[in-house]
Amino acid sequence: MESAAKLCEQTPGPAGRYGHSSLFCPTGFLVLLSFYALHHNPNVWPNPEVFDPSRFAPDASRHSHAVLPFSGGSRNCIGQHFAMNELKVAVALTLLRFELAPDPFRIPVPTPRIVLMSKNGIHLHLRKLL
Repeated sequence: MESAAKLCEQTPGPAGRYGHSSLFCPTGFLVLLSFYALHHNPNVWPNPEVFDPSRFAPDASRHSHAVLPFSGGSRNCIGQHFAMNELKVAVALTLLRFELAPDPFRIPVPTPRIVLMSKNGIHLHLRKLL
């Protein structure tokens, strides 16, 4: 996994050896990175299955490419900033008006795809705040 992460930090170039890796990629070789595997790698994230928001605090130390929800480097997602701002507004407006609680009888069943999805959806109970 660490070798794959090193490859992803490189810009596309001719066949050869990349960075500090001993891997050799011939011309036309397809290299894929599993974002799910990267984001759940215990070598990158201690206790990767535990929800720990402090990992993303401004003063938290981590590699700049340890989390790649929008890819990274010079070819990252052009809509990254718009998507993050849109998400913040949607979450803020929802939390301003509702209290959310997970449905204890319909627990999401994660299925890794290009993006993480749930086979059965994510079911919440919403209670309107006064």
